[in-house]
Amino acid sequence: MRTSLKTALFTLAVAPFITGAAQAHYLWIEQTNAGAQLFFGEVQEGVREKSPGKLDNIKAPAAAVQKARGQAFAPAEAVRKPQSFAIADSKGVAAVTVVEESLEVKDLTRHGLGFAKSNYYARTGKTADANAAMALDVQQQAPSRFTVTYRGQPLANAKLEVIAPNTWVQEHKTDAKGTVEINTPWRGQYVLHVLHVDATPGEYQGKKYESLRNHLTYTFVNPKGAGPGPATPPRQAGE
Repeated sequence: MRTSLKTALFTLAVAPFITGAAQAHYLWIEQTNAGAQLFFGEVQEGVREKSPGKLDNIKAPAAAVQKARGQAFAPAEAVRKPQSFAIADSKGVAAVTVVEESLEVKDLTRHGLGFAKSNYYARTGKTADANAAMALDVQQQAPSRFTVTYRGQPLANAKLEVIAPNTWVQEHKTDAKGTVEINTPWRGQYVLHVLHVDATPGEYQGKKYESLRNHLTYTFVNPKGAGPGPATPPRQAGE
């Protein structure tokens, strides 16, 4: 979907107040000078869980690294740190993926979600390697165009949140082909977040679940645009 910059800025401004209560934790990757770091929490809320603490809920993240475009992904160790997981051998690489599907089934009936199992998927860097696709995944087709897939098929009508460098959140939905166009008015790091609930019942480690709650994030950097500035509402006319 295409929206003007004015509309994008309005959406970015109001969305945190609309969707804040509906957020949930997820994994996301950030590239640093030392290599890729995997965080657990909520970017838009400034939440980065720690160990000891809720970061320990993430038991076995399976990381893979693509050294250069066109090369195969290779497994990489995710080393637990006090505030993140450090992905080994990931400095200056083309792409990194993380899959965490080892979480147990939980009783979320008090939240109206029944018995559910959460899965987490995270990516940074473009890739055209179909063999490296995750169950819930995203491909960057152009600087502002993306396609979301689930089990290899386009995911239509999926809600996609775009967390901007200054933590404003804008919301979009994919079209019938799983494609969406977003706004990136500021330079800096963006995190895309998709929560897809698969209502197909199943069983994991002897426990039955009513749904899979699949979280996907994709992290990328926009080198162009205005400085993001602080996360404060824009001034209204007459102020």
